Amino acid sequence: MRFDKFVHLTLALALLLPVLAVAAEDVEAEFEAGNWGTEAKLGVNLLQSYYTKNWNGGDKGSVVWNATFDGLAKKKLGEDFQWSNTLHLAFGQNHQQERDADGSLVWQRPDKTTDEIRFESLMRYMQSALDPFFSVRFESQFLDQTNPLKEFSLNPMEFYETVGVSRTLVKQDERELLARLGFTLHQSMRDIYLAVGDETVSESANDGGIELVFDYKSKYFEDRVEYVGQLRFYQPLFYSGKSDIEDFIASQTTAQLAALDIDADLADYTTAVDIDFTSTFTTNITRALNVQLMMRWMYDKYDTTVPMVLDDAGAIQNADAVAASVRKSGQFKQAMSIGLAHTF
Repeated sequence: MRFDKFVHLTLALALLLPVLAVAAEDVEAEFEAGNWGTEAKLGVNLLQSYYTKNWNGGDKGSVVWNATFDGLAKKKLGEDFQWSNTLHLAFGQNHQQERDADGSLVWQRPDKTTDEIRFESLMRYMQSALDPFFSVRFESQFLDQTNPLKEFSLNPMEFYETVGVSRTLVKQDERELLARLGFTLHQSMRDIYLAVGDETVSESANDGGIELVFDYKSKYFEDRVEYVGQLRFYQPLFYSGKSDIEDFIASQTTAQLAALDIDADLADYTTAVDIDFTSTFTTNITRALNVQLMMRWMYDKYDTTVPMVLDDAGAIQNADAVAASVRKSGQFKQAMSIGLAHTF
């Protein structure tokens, strides 16, 4: 791991410490009393089956599992400042049996079903109609399997710093809506595998722009059903790798770009508006059993964590990765799980 990546990760983990504090029984009561109001939720889901080679019917064994962790820690710092920290971790895999040439059942390499690391720390000044705020956010994944030839851990790593104003639009016992508008700086670091020469390079990129975020929480049916949603708009105003893309495209013919599956207006995609809408419904059947439905819709026309890599002669080294980073339509993800959960 590069030293600068290690430093950023160490800082991110340091910010996580409040979230990992001992959880209080009543988050809001502890918060209003000036203490740490903390809550942590751990969920585990597992589906497993196994068959011998001679099992009639051609069935194949599988193991499907996922685990999630959601942490919250917030505290009043004097009369004017509120500090809140949220952490979301999720990882799951699907292990599948397949039959080889002689009919034996063998376990294949596991495929990911979910993989997320998200942490955000938010500081608000609460003495005006529009509350100034500052936030830092870290996003990554445990295992990057984008390239089938090479796996990376904690790749990419993304850091966001935002300063702006916020306002609580709704504040009731059962629901809360918070809006934030600010200027965001975004840094990303990514390890990229280049098939040529079996080389791995580490690239970084920067961008910045205007961000608008809506956070909504609500509870229904005597707190047995909880909804958490976030709608985020981000309009980049600049991207550090845009000039490299423009220079490369200017040096290529239309036929050459078509052969590489790269659009002639790719540079404009880097500053297109990004939209991210996440909704999560959680129903507590018992204290230890719940049902969770998560839906996420994203519009990210170009994944700016994948900068264009050029050699000294100006030839592109990661054309496949650049082409795969373009999404001209929205992306949708839905996951439902029924399993064990524990709040502490």
